[in-house]
Amino acid sequence: MIEVHRNRTNVHMVSLGFDVSGQTILSQIRVGQDPSSVLIADWDVEVIGDGSSGELRLSLDNSITKNITHNVGYMDILRESGGEPYSVLEAPIQVCFMNMPTTPTVE
Repeated sequence: MIEVHRNRTNVHMVSLGFDVSGQTILSQIRVGQDPSSVLIADWDVEVIGDGSSGELRLSLDNSITKNITHNVGYMDILRESGGEPYSVLEAPIQVCFMNMPTTPTVE
């Protein structure tokens, strides 16, 4: 499970364990596990270095997270090959959307 905090920029580092150099990598969060279910958000995916390590930096800006009303979603990581997206995960990962605790006011 991955936690995404509303109204905050969220960053997660991911290691795929294989070379992704020269590949287009996408990651989306959807309402259900089916890839045709409603899209909640697209991660901004940055390949670290030349891609040979398979390291990725996934981020969601606070301008996106502040508008998410769902409590749960499912994230997949896809690589494009021949114009077709292929999942690199065995199954989508559950995402829980969390509200940030409020800061108490000092009187």
